Amino acid sequence: MNIENTTQYDVDGMLREAVGEYPTKGITVQLKYCPKGSRRYISGTYYRATRGFEEGKLIRLRINKYNRYPLEVQFKTSDYYTEQDKYGRQRVYQRLKTVRFENAENLILGVFLHEFSHYLDHIEGRNGRYKQTKADKFALAILEELQII
Repeated sequence: MNIENTTQYDVDGMLREAVGEYPTKGITVQLKYCPKGSRRYISGTYYRATRGFEEGKLIRLRINKYNRYPLEVQFKTSDYYTEQDKYGRQRVYQRLKTVRFENAENLILGVFLHEFSHYLDHIEGRNGRYKQTKADKFALAILEELQII
């Protein structure tokens, strides 16, 4: 795994350790800051194919250098419930789990793990649709295993 980190955060070892048991050959992780004026606290994308990475295997993470910690982020679960809307119709909702990140390094790791799940789907030949909940659950499981949450 090649990590290109242009931020102040020392997360290389943490990222490698978190996915040490999974195949990482040929994957590139780019960690940068969000563009100035961005209102996002962090963003992550797994590219199945892009210029310079025609075979995919690129995870790009961007973190906002002005974040204030602790920061709470919601992850999807596979827990669903129904409620009636104001018109009396039954609606199905998905429960979210709120995770409190105490520092930027743990936040970066959480979003990296989410995107890494998409990478695993790609190399295993799965399509890229409807995988957000699965990716969130993957990230949560490893964050719990590492006792970060």
